[in-house]
Amino acid sequence: MRHPIRFLSLLMLCMMPLSAYADASDAETLRKLTALGERGSAAAQYNVGMFYNNGIGTAKDPRAAFGWFQRAAAGGDALGHYKVGCYYAGQFPGAVEVDEAKALAAKTVAAEAGYSLAQSDVGNSHAQKGDWPQAVKWWTAAAEQGYAQAAYNLAGAYQRGQGVPKDPVKALTNMLIVARLTPEPMRPRILPSIESIRGTMSSAQIAQAEAAAAGWQARPKALTLRAQRGIGEVQDLLR
Repeated sequence: MRHPIRFLSLLMLCMMPLSAYADASDAETLRKLTALGERGSAAAQYNVGMFYNNGIGTAKDPRAAFGWFQRAAAGGDALGHYKVGCYYAGQFPGAVEVDEAKALAAKTVAAEAGYSLAQSDVGNSHAQKGDWPQAVKWWTAAAEQGYAQAAYNLAGAYQRGQGVPKDPVKALTNMLIVARLTPEPMRPRILPSIESIRGTMSSAQIAQAEAAAAGWQARPKALTLRAQRGIGEVQDLLR
C-alpha cells in the first residue's frame, strides 16, 4: 500500500464543493452578500470570501478573500476558520505569509466543529510531524463522515501499525470503504492496495472485514453538510 496522504488527488486539500455557485453567483449576488457581511453576518462574510477565492461575480482576489475569511472566523464561523487555515498553509502563495502553526490552529477549530475536510487536513498535519496517534484520531473522525482520503490514510495506519496496533481487518475494512466512496473510473487504482492487504489475511479475517465494510454508513456532521450546500446557503442568506 502506498504512503498515506498521496492518494485520491481529486480530493485536494483545502478545496470546497463550490461548483453549484456557478449558475447563480454573479456580481449582484456578491454585492448583496457583501452588504450582509458588512452588517456583521459571519456566514455571509465566509461566502463573500469564497466568491473572491474562486473569482465568482468578480476577479479572483486571494488577498480580499483572506480578509473576509478572517472576519468570518473572528465572528465565530468555523468554515471561515478553515479557510484562514488553508491560506496560512499556502493555498494562494503570496496572499499571506505561510505559517504552519497558524494553519493547524485555524483548521483545528473547524475540525473540532465537525468539518470532515478540516479533520482530514489536521490528521495529515499531525502525520507529517510524526504524531501518529493524533493523525489516527482525526482521520477516524473524517472517515466516519465518509471522507475517502481519510479512510485511505487510516487503512495505511492500521496496516503499518502507526498510532494504532497493526490490524489487517481494520486496514481492509477501511480500504473497502474507500472503494465504495471512490468514483468508478478511479477504483482500479485502489485494487492493488486491497489485494496487498488481503494477501496477509486469513479467509475468516477477510470475511470479517467485508462484513464490516458492507454494513458501514457515512455519518456526516452538520458542518460538513453545510459546507456541501454551496449556493443553497447563499440563497437562504439572501432571502
